[in-house]
Amino acid sequence: MAKDLDDLLASDESVVLETRQHWFVVVRQVIVRLLVLALLAVVIAYVTNADWLDGSVGDWLGRIGLIGFLAVAATVAWTVFGWLTESFYVTTHRVVYAHGILNRNVTTTPLVKIDEMTLRRPVLGRMLGFGRLEVENASGGREPLAGLEYLPQPTRLYQVIGDRARNQRMIEGGAHRDDDGDGFVDRNPAGRQAPVDRSNGDDDRWRPSGGSTTAGS
Repeated sequence: MAKDLDDLLASDESVVLETRQHWFVVVRQVIVRLLVLALLAVVIAYVTNADWLDGSVGDWLGRIGLIGFLAVAATVAWTVFGWLTESFYVTTHRVVYAHGILNRNVTTTPLVKIDEMTLRRPVLGRMLGFGRLEVENASGGREPLAGLEYLPQPTRLYQVIGDRARNQRMIEGGAHRDDDGDGFVDRNPAGRQAPVDRSNGDDDRWRPSGGSTTAGS
C-alpha cells in the first residue's frame, strides 16, 4: 500500500481492494511514440551506413536522430512509470485514486455518497477486460469514478463498490451499526439478542404451562 494512502487512512479504516488502470491505457498513450521510435531507429541505421553522405554530415544527422530517439524514449518511460506508480483502492469507507510521480495527487470518493453507478464496457473493453464506472454527481451529471476510465475487472469492482456503498449508506443512516469496523452492517448489532437456536427441539415458547411433559403421558 502506498505511503500517501497510509497517511490518509482513519484508525477504523482498512484497504479491501487494490489495483490500477488497465494496461491498455498505457498502450493507447504510447503507441504513436513507439512508431516514432521505430522510424527514428531506421533513420539512424540508414544514416550511419549511407556511403553517399559526407562524414561530418552523416555524423551530425546521426547525433540528431539519436537525441530525438532518446527524447521520445524518455517520454515513453515516464508514461509507463507513471502508470506503475498509480493505484486505485477501495477501503471500508471510500474509493481512492492516487497518481503522479513528482506531484502526487490523491482523489477520494466516500462510499456513502455513491448512490447510483453505471458500468460501461465497449466492445474492445469486453475483449481485453476493462471498463468504465460512472457515478452520478451532485448536479445530476455523470463522471468517471475517481477519474478512471480503464478499470480492470470492472464487473467485480462494480459489485464490490456497490455492495459496500449500500452498507455504508445504511450505517450512515443510523439504523444499523458496524461495531467490528469491516464496512458491512452487523448481523447481530451490540445490545441485540442473538437468535435462539431451536435445532435441539427445546423451545420454551411451545412448552405447556405447569411444567414439562413426558412422552406417552
